[in-house]
Parts: sequence; C-alpha cells; structure tokens
Amino acid sequence: MSAMHGVATVARPFDGIPHIRGAGQADEPSDESTDRTLRGDGVVVPTTPPHMKKWRKNHEPGVQSTHPGVADDLDYKRGEEDPIYGRTEPVGVKVHDIMNVAPKSFLLDKANLKKEQIYLSQKREPLGKQYTRGHQLPPSLVEKGFGRATPQDVSGDLTKQLLMPVERLISEEERALYIKSHANYDPGEQRRRGYSWVDEKGPIDPRSYSFGGIVVERDVNGMAKAMNPLIDERIPREPVVCDKLLEDFREVNGEQLGKVKNLGFGDRGFGENQVFGMPSQKGPEWGTRECMGNYTAEEQQPDKDLGRSLKPGWRNIAREGPDRAFGVPSIRKDIEPPTMKSVADHQNYGDEAGAEVILYPPRFTDEGIDQADFLYARGKEEIADIFKSAGFGLTDAEFERVYEQATHLDAGGQVSVESFRKVLNGPTPTQPFVR
Repeated sequence: MSAMHGVATVARPFDGIPHIRGAGQADEPSDESTDRTLRGDGVVVPTTPPHMKKWRKNHEPGVQSTHPGVADDLDYKRGEEDPIYGRTEPVGVKVHDIMNVAPKSFLLDKANLKKEQIYLSQKREPLGKQYTRGHQLPPSLVEKGFGRATPQDVSGDLTKQLLMPVERLISEEERALYIKSHANYDPGEQRRRGYSWVDEKGPIDPRSYSFGGIVVERDVNGMAKAMNPLIDERIPREPVVCDKLLEDFREVNGEQLGKVKNLGFGDRGFGENQVFGMPSQKGPEWGTRECMGNYTAEEQQPDKDLGRSLKPGWRNIAREGPDRAFGVPSIRKDIEPPTMKSVADHQNYGDEAGAEVILYPPRFTDEGIDQADFLYARGKEEIADIFKSAGFGLTDAEFERVYEQATHLDAGGQVSVESFRKVLNGPTPTQPFVR
C-alpha cells in the first residue's frame, strides 16, 4: 500500500476473537498502550507493613539509617538527640581524690618521709635523685663535676673538620706501610707479593706483562672449541666416509651400558679397563696371625745382650761360670707375691696372663670373669646358687651326689666351679684335681 499525504497508512487493530477477554488494564479502549498498562495509573501500590519497616533500608537523601536492633528501643527514641546508655550512680569519691594521695601540708609530707626512711630503697634510691652507693667524693669533684670543660671559643669550622676532615695526600712510603700492615690496596689494584718473575728471556715486569696462554690471532669461538674439540679445524679427525649424523646424536644424547656418557669432550686416551679413584686397600692388612707367625725362628730368639753386656771392657766375669746372668728378672717368681696387691704395684709375680690371653681372650672376659674365678674354692651354698642361676635344674639329691664326688678331686676336699662342672658333665677322673 502506498503512502498518501493526509491519509492513514496503518490499519487500526481489530479484535479477531471478541469472545475472549483482552489482556492488560485499560481505562479507555482507545488508549490501550504498553506504557499505560505497565504503569497502572490509578492503581494503589501496597506499602510496607509497620513490623517490616525496621528491616528495610531507607535510601532517601538526608535520612539517617537506623539499626534494626534499636528500632523498638523506646529510650533511644526519647533521647534521640543525645542518647545516653547505662545507669546513673550517685556522686561519691572522685577519681582525682583516689589518685592524689600526697600529703596536703608540709608537716604531713615530713611525717610521711620520716616513715619511709626505714626502707632500703628510699635510702639508696631516693625519688628524683641519683643512685646512692655510699662513696665519699672529693669536694672538688662535687663542685666542678667530672670531665673537662669545653672551651667556649670553639667555632663551627672545627666541628666541621671533626665530621669531615680535610683529605690529605698520602706519600708512597706511608701507603707502602699500610699495604704491608693492613693490605690496604686501592680498588682494582693488583696484589703484589714481592715475587721475582724471571723467564728464559730475563726478568718480567708484572705491571706490563700478560700472563696466561697466547691467543691465536683471529681465533673465534674459543669457548665452543674448548667444550667441543671436534669443531676445531686444527685437531685432526678421522675421515668420515658417510654421513653419521644420527649415530653422533645417539652417542651424545644416549646412555650406553657400562660406559660413561659422552659429553663431547673427545677421546681422553683412556682404555676400556681404565679404573678411576684410589683403591680401598693398598696392601695386605696385618692381623694376629701375621704378628705371631711371620717371624723366623732366628728372629724369635732373645736378644744377644739379654742379661749380659756386649760392650768390650764392661763384661762381668762371674766366678760360678760364664753362663751366669746378672740383673733382676722381669717376672719375679723368686719372691712370694703379696696377699693384697696394691694398684700401684706393677711387678709381675708369675701369676698374670701372657700374650696368648691378650691375643685370644677367654670366653667370659667381656663379663669381667677371669679364668681363675672358676678355680677358687667355694662353699656348698655358693656352688648351689651359681649352678641354679645358670639354669641347671638339679634336685637336692643330685646336687649332694655331684658335690660329694667333686670333693674327691681335691686333696683338701674343697670344691670349685670347675671341679663341680667336670663331675657334672662326665665321669669322675681318676687323677685328683689341682687348684
């Protein structure tokens, strides 16, 4: 349909289903618009109930929001301008009266000071004075004090020089002394140790001489060639018949069984049987067998100067014969050992163990039991207690029988642990037991 001036170009809506009520609200059928339908002009919107108002926030400008907890507080509402909480108390003792306990007069102050003179802290540490130690200082120190008075003619320039002194030039002789005593070198200065550098050409001045290897002119990629010598053209390499790029990659990146990983350092000249490190044992270790059996029969003989002098002119010719030995023997079997041996007595009376016991200690040495403890004569009750504690379940009749047989092994009829054990473990020997 073409538009014509002054003629409506939109057809008015018509109700195609008049038997169904229309949606929305409209006062006039001719003004049924969406805005009017949604706004609902003339419809009264319900307000918030009074018991729910305290839970809703008021966002109106200039209105103070009230916490829901004080919404029902009538006292808060009555004193809304200046609310005061708590309970009022009658006026009693003031705080300044409690804190201000000082005397109110000169007499009360003196009386209080007299009462406090009995305390040691009041005597040695009076309030507002220094700690009193009882020292009697000279009157001059009391009047003038300690230290030296500062002159009043000190100007600001002197203070400035104390904080920032004027830098002076240090001579070479003085600087050499500081280098020797404090190693006070300048930044970047080479440390001089007084060495005399000499080579085949003569003396060397370390201030102008460059130490180290000579760098070849135009030698580039020096670090790469040091890490991988294969890229250096000066090092001879084996001729490559075919391209083995893949094999080289596997050799460098792979882990070969029984070989160290190839890190690209080249062949160092070590064979497959090369062993690194220090051996755990350089030679055969010595033990008890070597100490006892590695000497010949001639080496085990006593020294030639044992008991006699080999120096000419110092020999003693005995009248009894040339085989007589002089001196005191190391083991004194010729004298009777003391009944109670002192701990300071280092003499061997022939009753001590030899080298065999030291090299091969007995079975019960770790428990502090000596072999002689088994040979001491003991009473019947002690023998019974020892074997009972050892786990031998002997009846009284069996113990009496074994003990009776053990008395026959000794000439004096005494019994030891060894004689009782021999009778208990086997037939009674025909020879008497010697303690």
